[in-house]
Amino acid sequence: MSKPRFLLRALIIATLSCGPLWAQSSTFDHADRNDDARVDRDEFGRIILDRFDCRDRNKDGAWSLKECAGPSRDTLNAVDISNDKTISRDELTGWGDRRFDSLDRNRDGFLGVQEFREWGLSDM
Repeated sequence: MSKPRFLLRALIIATLSCGPLWAQSSTFDHADRNDDARVDRDEFGRIILDRFDCRDRNKDGAWSLKECAGPSRDTLNAVDISNDKTISRDELTGWGDRRFDSLDRNRDGFLGVQEFREWGLSDM
């Protein structure tokens, strides 16, 4: 398969899957809903819940490793407070708050582009 054809196929698969929903640079733009060049806690939480909704394929209100390729085992263990091997919306929201706090290095209550990029989207 030629390189351009392979890249086109990869792009189509990425677009149709829940994987990273957007490329990292446009994820910031998508998260910054009020276009103020920074992401606040609510905007950050919305991105996390959008990803949750996309990956909760059976719509039971929880993720599991079996349900999707989303969370790694380490992430599941870090987020799964109830130890039931699933991640609920509440558990994910709590994790998102803790993650926001860890990324907000200057403690101004917002994530700039650089702070946001440190998230790397690999966490989910």
